[in-house]
Amino acid sequence: MKKKRARPQSKSGRNSGKPSAQTREIEQVVNRLKTEREAAVEARALAEAGERGALHRESQLANLQLNGILQSAMDAIITADDWQNVVLFNKAAEKMFGCPASEAIGRSITRFIPQRFREAHTVHVKAFGQSGTTNRKMGRLGAITGLRANGEEFPAEASISQIAVGENKYFTVILRDISERKWMEDQLRQTERLAEVGMLASGMAHEIGTPMNVIIGRAEQLMRKTEDETTKKGLATIVSQVERITKIMNQLLTFARRKPSERRPVNIGQIAEDCIEVLQERIRRSRVTVQSDFETTLHPVHVHADPDQMSQMLLNLFINAIHAMPDGGTLRIGLARMDRHVQIVVADTGYGIPPEDLSKIFTPFFTTKEAGKGTGLGLTVVHNIIEEHGGSISVESEPGRGTTFTIMLPASK
Repeated sequence: MKKKRARPQSKSGRNSGKPSAQTREIEQVVNRLKTEREAAVEARALAEAGERGALHRESQLANLQLNGILQSAMDAIITADDWQNVVLFNKAAEKMFGCPASEAIGRSITRFIPQRFREAHTVHVKAFGQSGTTNRKMGRLGAITGLRANGEEFPAEASISQIAVGENKYFTVILRDISERKWMEDQLRQTERLAEVGMLASGMAHEIGTPMNVIIGRAEQLMRKTEDETTKKGLATIVSQVERITKIMNQLLTFARRKPSERRPVNIGQIAEDCIEVLQERIRRSRVTVQSDFETTLHPVHVHADPDQMSQMLLNLFINAIHAMPDGGTLRIGLARMDRHVQIVVADTGYGIPPEDLSKIFTPFFTTKEAGKGTGLGLTVVHNIIEEHGGSISVESEPGRGTTFTIMLPASK
């Protein structure tokens, strides 16, 4: 029987199933490298996340700054896409057009352009998109016309630019409302015209005044001598027309002379009563009733003004009121102290002023009276006197119901 041969032992001895020290050392090195690599990857990921966060914060800050600039801009800024739908509408645009951004964004920008200009606007934007050139720049080539949400048109200067984002184009327009500037320019032109009229009137006053005095004197003399009623009637017409010419010349001279006001405390109620007394015969003939809502003796109301100019102002207003009531009516005069001002109300129950004429009544030579019955200068003189005294005048009127003028003047201290 043969003996079994012993299995040879490994060099590592009896614990050959366990890793050797060298193996363990290798594993430790590998694990350490793996940990370091993971840590490096994690660190790099954190760094990239930090960079992305910083970029995001910078982007947010830039957007906030841009939005702040857009919303605080004094000019209206509107951006529209290639289809002319609004995508940006700043606060100045909201104020200018009287429309909140929520109602403007997503809708066509043409709603802010008067109908008669919309086709030209579309053609201009299309040409600008293709060529990149435009003549719409601030201060150049006059003004364009905008349309507020309430239907009011207004002049504006415009500057337009475009930017492409991918295949889409966006158009930004900056608008500046120049209504006030236009009004001031119109006022300046009107002042210059009045100055020219004044110079002309000054030169004509002497040349015309003397012959007019001769004509009226001779006509009145003939009226006293003749017994023929037809002749008297003709001479009376001559006198009335010469008086009208004289009145026009005197009103024109008011513009030319513009003497400095001699202001002092004035009992405006007493001046009103004196003016009514002067017009008493005309008031009687016109069957007008005067209603005075003030007291001149016990509770006088004083303004700091030139008494002659106050008389001229009230006479013009009273005469206009009487003319507006050819079939009779009521002339109401009210005075009241209101803090540092005095309110003067002159109201009539006449035929009133059409709404379309209300904005023109203070314009020189504008009149609603029949031809030959008004010069169109009376209310202009009134307006100028009130402005020179630092006051204001407003008017309310309803055709067929009457007209009310409300004047505010500085009260006497």
